[in-house]
Amino acid sequence: MNDPPATILLVDDRPANLIAFEAILEPLGQRLVRATSGREALRFLLHDQCALILLDVQMPDLDGFATAALIQERPRTRYTPIIFVTAIHREEEEIVKGYAYGAVDYIVKPFNSEALLTKVRVFLEHHRREQALKREVDLRASEREELHRREQVARADAEAQRERLHALFMQAPAAIAILRGPDQVFELANSRFEELVCRKDLVGWSGREVLPELIHQGLWDIPDRVYHGGELFIGKEYAVRLDPPCDGHLEERFFNVVAQPTRDVSGKVDGVLVHVVEVTESVLARRKVETLAKQLQDADRSKDEFLAMLSHELRNPLSPILTALELMRLRKNAEGAERERGIIERQVGHLARLVDDLLDVSRATTGKIDLRREPIEMSAIVARAVEVARPLIDSKHHRLNVTVSEVGLAVEGDPVRLAQVISNLLNNAAKYTEPRGHIVVEGFRDDSEVVLRVRDTGQGIPPDRLASMFDLFVQGEQPLDRSEGGLGVGLTLVRSLVQLHGGNVEAHSEGVGRGCEFVVHLPALDRHGPRGQAPRTSGRTEHHRSRRVLVVDDNVDAADTLAEALRHAGHEVRVEYDGSSALAAAKQLQPDVILLDLGLPGMDGFEVARRLRTDAGLSKVRLVAITGYGQAADRKRTAEIGIEQHLVKPVDLDRVIESVEE
Repeated sequence: MNDPPATILLVDDRPANLIAFEAILEPLGQRLVRATSGREALRFLLHDQCALILLDVQMPDLDGFATAALIQERPRTRYTPIIFVTAIHREEEEIVKGYAYGAVDYIVKPFNSEALLTKVRVFLEHHRREQALKREVDLRASEREELHRREQVARADAEAQRERLHALFMQAPAAIAILRGPDQVFELANSRFEELVCRKDLVGWSGREVLPELIHQGLWDIPDRVYHGGELFIGKEYAVRLDPPCDGHLEERFFNVVAQPTRDVSGKVDGVLVHVVEVTESVLARRKVETLAKQLQDADRSKDEFLAMLSHELRNPLSPILTALELMRLRKNAEGAERERGIIERQVGHLARLVDDLLDVSRATTGKIDLRREPIEMSAIVARAVEVARPLIDSKHHRLNVTVSEVGLAVEGDPVRLAQVISNLLNNAAKYTEPRGHIVVEGFRDDSEVVLRVRDTGQGIPPDRLASMFDLFVQGEQPLDRSEGGLGVGLTLVRSLVQLHGGNVEAHSEGVGRGCEFVVHLPALDRHGPRGQAPRTSGRTEHHRSRRVLVVDDNVDAADTLAEALRHAGHEVRVEYDGSSALAAAKQLQPDVILLDLGLPGMDGFEVARRLRTDAGLSKVRLVAITGYGQAADRKRTAEIGIEQHLVKPVDLDRVIESVEE
């Protein structure tokens, strides 16, 4: 780098001397400035600086010493080097005086030009170095100022960033806390964190001191491990007992927890940042889904078991029916077929009971059973149930003890359905108790309830099956031959019927081989005795007139056998297997009664009934639906289109004949 020319101030009252100085110093290539008096020199120095002053001592008005003294008084020129130039040899005290005024050297006229150049070069070099040092100092000062400025900016940015981060932490939906030091002192805790722990003003407090209830849950071990180990901690669905409502009751909540170490400028761990997100709702929702999935799996398994049971139970009666029919075919006459007819009747009755059970449980579980309530004593209900279950109990030689008061245990309910409840419980007790077992029935009043207990000494119920005993299609263990039979709907029906009566039923067992007990609770009715019932009479009479009957069913076997039975009862019968043929036959026959299947192909039974009711010549005919559709909605639909009676398959033949003869 080339330094700019230095300024040399030449002060002399004689122009000739100034010219001489310029001639000698010109080769140095510096800036040479003339001043012909001390005052002119001082004026120049007010605005400029110079590297060296050549100052004549003998000058009028203001001599060299006085000029030097004034130069030295000014701070910006105090250290400017001065070489006095004189033509007179001075005494030593004068020389000392000159040095006191800032002189660095003396030159006596006449002087040697080389000596002058040498001295000037020395001072110029000194000036150059001084200027270089000054520039270096200025540069360093500028750098320090820049560093200081940058530090201030960085500090301001850091503080602003800290404030923004603090604001973000405080407004974050997640719970955030910063703990400092080995004692885990709160430096920051946002509002969400304070809500979770039900504490305020945590800053400045040690975590264990202000939240001691978390110590025994091991929660403070987490920041301890992070602080001392310097390793990140991530906890998924961490279970914690907290009191967010601040009502003094701890409840289990679930959180995703992240605890990470914070470090100082040296890299040493100085605290722990804790970030907590509550996931209680998602955990509980997932658990609920898992529970539902398990229930679906269990239901699917129960369904498969039920289909297997249904297949077995249906095949059992069908096999002897087919065998009996084959025997009748081989005999080729009706004589001697009483035994086969008895077999068929029993097995068809068994099939009908299976279907009835399924229909009952379907209606009961959906609350569609029409209960015929009346006041009745529990003793009468138990008596009916024992009568139904007695054959099975006696066949296995069980001992039955019944302790039910004749009066004082009145309820308001459907006698038939309540007897069905008790008979199902008795049948279960008989089925699942080894021969010569003991069955006990007890009834008593408990405050506003009538309680009935059915206890046995049978095979008992495993503890893990107790909760599901009333679920649909659940049964106790049975041997491979399924000698006990049933579809596993009995207890479901029991629970549904009891609940429809405003009660509940419980199952108890001490385990396998230790028997079981079913307890039925029903609302008690305060009364003194059961209301009498009029005896039922059969709708059939011994004397009836022959009716014209049209049987309509696409099941040929069902239609033909029903027609044959009606002919045997003395009625004129015609059979059709589809809706269109039935309408044509009705116009020809003009029947008194039409037995109509609703599930006909093409034109269904509902459409046939509608057309019959719009035909003036057939509008008075009696319509009786015989169908497999037995839901309440089906009955309502048949009534709306003018069908007088709705019978559900399989139907007892006597009931059909009664409907025809009404």
